[in-house]
Amino acid sequence: MLIEIDFSSDEAIYQQLCNQIILGIATSRIKEGESLPSVRSLADDIGINMHTVNKADSVLKQEGFVRVDRRRGVVVSID
Repeated sequence: MLIEIDFSSDEAIYQQLCNQIILGIATSRIKEGESLPSVRSLADDIGINMHTVNKADSVLKQEGFVRVDRRRGVVVSID
């Protein structure tokens, strides 16, 4: 999964992350039922704090784009 974060932007990093994931879903780069990378691995790959990724996952869950599966982690599941 390709995530592009602009660290010089005024937009919060967690919001940029949410927008990138939503864009990926909208353009079918991320398909329904696909697991997102773990919080730790995504944070390490992008170079951001784990809590920022957690917040993005929480927002995406509230907005109905993902669900949390105990075995698979965060899974794309559009309500």
